[in-house]
Amino acid sequence: MSQSTLRSAPVRDGKSRQVGFTRLVAVEIRKLVDTRSSLAIFAVLAVIAVALVVGLAVFSTGQGTPVTFTSLAGSIGLFTSLAMPLIGILGMTSDTAHRTTLVYYPLLRGRVGQFWAKVLAAALLAVALQLFVFVLSAVVAAALGGSGTGQFEGAGQELWDGLAACLLSTMFGVALAAAIRRTALAIITVILVSLVGNGLILTLLPDASGYLSTITALGALMGGPGAPTALEVVSSLTLWYLLPLGIGWWITEKSEA
Repeated sequence: MSQSTLRSAPVRDGKSRQVGFTRLVAVEIRKLVDTRSSLAIFAVLAVIAVALVVGLAVFSTGQGTPVTFTSLAGSIGLFTSLAMPLIGILGMTSDTAHRTTLVYYPLLRGRVGQFWAKVLAAALLAVALQLFVFVLSAVVAAALGGSGTGQFEGAGQELWDGLAACLLSTMFGVALAAAIRRTALAIITVILVSLVGNGLILTLLPDASGYLSTITALGALMGGPGAPTALEVVSSLTLWYLLPLGIGWWITEKSEA
């Protein structure tokens, strides 16, 4: 065997092989939308949004209630609270289906880049879905709201509230999925906590519900005389967002794959 055969291959500079964060985000977005199952989920969510907005507009018209942008865009809060966490869960657990973890980790200085790329990718797609709801609501309001200008009154505040609620709901799914790391289990957990857990907390611990409920931050966002205190918001965000997200980050850093 010749000496040239035994000679080790040249080691490339690690910096030249590292993937930029923008490309990581683009890859995570692609992993969220390039499978049949994920495309089916987004299609179903879009159809549900159309059905809710159009159905509410038709019902309001039949009841003689004015059809406005704010009434349409602000009436599907349950859709936002369940659809956006689903996008966050799919974003954080996409490697379970694609099995790309072992491919990307060696190309990174650490695992932090890919972890936060997943978070940002999920947030961007959730915002895209929320913008679709806004555009749909605006079109329906313009078509059925008559020739007046009142159908778009308060649109700016509704846009702000809707986007904030969208991001909060998405990050709720992201945080739980980061800690649980299983798509089906994370989806079941989000549904149970959102539909059952909050009700039990309010019933069994009414005085502490603001500190323990997942929707405390949303309540503070909406304002009003019964809005949660700052301490309640911090407690809720720590319990349901920061703590599971930190656990997921730690697992990502320490796991072998």
